[in-house]
Amino acid sequence: MNRSMWIGVIAGIGVAATGGVAAYSFLGKQTAEQASAARAQEECRDEQIVTVVDPKDPHRIAGTAVGAVVGGAVGKDVGDHDITTAVGAAAGALIGRKVQEEIQDNHAGQRTVTTTERRCAPVGSR
Repeated sequence: MNRSMWIGVIAGIGVAATGGVAAYSFLGKQTAEQASAARAQEECRDEQIVTVVDPKDPHRIAGTAVGAVVGGAVGKDVGDHDITTAVGAAAGALIGRKVQEEIQDNHAGQRTVTTTERRCAPVGSR
């Protein structure tokens, strides 16, 4: 390659690089200006969100099982027959499930979780 070709290649690279830097600077400033203008047209506020978490035993298995065991023991002591044991276990299971449901409902206030969310909307929309 001769000397004039090298000069042309180097000059072309320089012009292309300068144009790229200028375009990047211009577009970067324009995007920042647009972003600040958009932020100025929004109003934001923090909002408290309260949710109730499900109980650890939503199917009330523990209350049902304990009630069945206690009811079966009481039924065996009352009649000393298999039928009284079965009836006692069934009644105890129903009562145990209902007791656990009442306890879980009474403690619902202790299972709340509060989170803060930032809500933004255009100015004047609220």
